[in-house]
Amino acid sequence: MSPDPVVTFDLERVVAETLVQQVQYHEAVDSTNTTALDACPEETLVTPLLVLAAKQTAGRGRGSHHWWSATGSLTFSLVINPSDLEIEPRDWPRASLTTGLALCLALDEFLESPALTMKWPNDVFLDQRKISGILLEGTAGKLVIGIGINVNCSFQDAPAPLPSTATSLFDVTGRKFSLDDVLIRILQQLDQQLRRLACNDTTLFTDWQQRCQLTGRTLEVSTGNQQVTGVCQGIDQQGALLLKTETDLVPIVSGTITELE
Repeated sequence: MSPDPVVTFDLERVVAETLVQQVQYHEAVDSTNTTALDACPEETLVTPLLVLAAKQTAGRGRGSHHWWSATGSLTFSLVINPSDLEIEPRDWPRASLTTGLALCLALDEFLESPALTMKWPNDVFLDQRKISGILLEGTAGKLVIGIGINVNCSFQDAPAPLPSTATSLFDVTGRKFSLDDVLIRILQQLDQQLRRLACNDTTLFTDWQQRCQLTGRTLEVSTGNQQVTGVCQGIDQQGALLLKTETDLVPIVSGTITELE
């Protein structure tokens, strides 16, 4: 592959065509979520705020996980005031799944044969390999939605074990995409899907179920000091993962998954 060109964005177009009211753009940043969280306490902060980086050097995932970022990937965080959309704090776990759904719907449009699924609670997969990660964090009454998407990067030369576990739009299609187009379509879908969440659209639950990658698989989930083993029955209306154990149907609100089958 030839070297990637310098990453540029049409920020005026992003603001004109999406819900974004303000943009903080960085050539390089350790983590867009960290930068966004630092901005949240500002009294004059205008939301929705997009924190966008051409390069992220220390991207964060859930817990101690890290996001490997290469040239051609899309890394950004969106700061929203949940009260503007009438999204309550109790809805924030469901907001993660709703974000995943928005990513699936947006990326579908760039693929000839869409095969995007969600791995509860915060990953999007294409052809059984991770293409996007999501991290939601809250502070000062604001909700930060962090998103990393593998767009024009390639995992052929990525550190192990990423070549066998992750993918990108480029690796799947063999062609490059406009980062502006991908970013704008995701932000538009995110706006639409969060509004569905805010108005308690019950069909969101059906959409989550249809995209759930883990349904029918035997899982072990660590939840604090407990471990629950069972067959995944999908996702319930509150966004919990449902495990059918030998004795009961157990909703899992948060935890770390080990797939057994």
